[in-house]
Amino acid sequence: MSEEQKTTVNAESAQDVQNVLAELKEEKPSTENAGQEDANEARIVAEAAKLGEKSEQSEEKSQQREQRPYQRGNKVNNSKFDPSTQKETDDPVEIRKQVEFYFSDSNLPMDKFLFSKVGGSTNNAVPLSILHSFKRMRRFQPFSAIVEALKSSETLELVDNDSAVKRKVPLPESVSQEHNTDAIKVFEDKAMPRSIYAKGFGRFGSEEPTTQLDIEAFFEPYGPIKAVRLRRTNDKVFKGSVFVEFEDEEKQKAFLALDPKPQWKGEDLTIKSKKQYCDEKVEEIKAGKVHPSANRGRGGRGRGGRGRGGRGGRGGRDRNNERDWRDRRNDDQKNGFQESREAQKDSRGVPVVQSTGQKRSADGEANGDRAAKKVDAKE
Repeated sequence: MSEEQKTTVNAESAQDVQNVLAELKEEKPSTENAGQEDANEARIVAEAAKLGEKSEQSEEKSQQREQRPYQRGNKVNNSKFDPSTQKETDDPVEIRKQVEFYFSDSNLPMDKFLFSKVGGSTNNAVPLSILHSFKRMRRFQPFSAIVEALKSSETLELVDNDSAVKRKVPLPESVSQEHNTDAIKVFEDKAMPRSIYAKGFGRFGSEEPTTQLDIEAFFEPYGPIKAVRLRRTNDKVFKGSVFVEFEDEEKQKAFLALDPKPQWKGEDLTIKSKKQYCDEKVEEIKAGKVHPSANRGRGGRGRGGRGRGGRGGRGGRDRNNERDWRDRRNDDQKNGFQESREAQKDSRGVPVVQSTGQKRSADGEANGDRAAKKVDAKE
């Protein structure tokens, strides 16, 4: 509580005391024992002071809750993405673009929530009411505009009296109803040749509510873009780097060949292909500069999409596991790093690493609320 607020609370408390004292004097005869009146006054003053303290403590707790990151169970979500800054619209092009992304090969296999609704290759229809609840979708108003926009979609079809939507072409039969990481990796490997890594979008944890949207707009002129995924820690802190999936390999190569390289707010970016980034991490693991960390979960709907947006802190480290890792590294060094010993990777094929000299990895893992190009952090 600020000094100004404290002064206001104290002034209000003092006025309350005076009002109560005035009432007591009116109720009690002037001949009443003066000592008793003094005692009543002292008691009222003490009670008013306690109320003031409770009010101040309550205000401080409220401020602490507002500053504390969102937490669900044991997971902390430090993502600051807030698409409510976007204006409401009924633009059919924007609506189709967003919904088609949700069901695309670039997002659906990685989106655990939406994948569960679709049922993999079963291709279940998803109610439009669920889609409209996503943060990215709430700006599309009225609801009937979504229905009209999807009637002309080339990849999706409306069913159940236009109340639900599904893909026209289901996911391959090899994709089961379960969120299988092996199947996910197949789609990620296909996207690897058309994807890039870029770092320099602010310092670690410097995300703003519009950072996701701003970075999407930054890459839009070099597109078409399939996904822009902010890379996050386990608790969804933005690392300042992204993975960008272009429409095809030609667009990716054209972007990498730009000279001069594009800058972010006047600052140079570190730009390379996603494959080069992954290969470099593998070599650092082999050299013992970094070591694998525990597997991390995936998340939501990037292009953003939901947040998948992300990942965060690491907890304590198991010393026995660390010794085991060092033994494996020593064995690998003796064996010349044979192909049979591969660096640990996440479900997208990205090496999962952690700097041995820091508590967090320099660029540990891919965005996993991953906030990607049309990101929606599902509540």
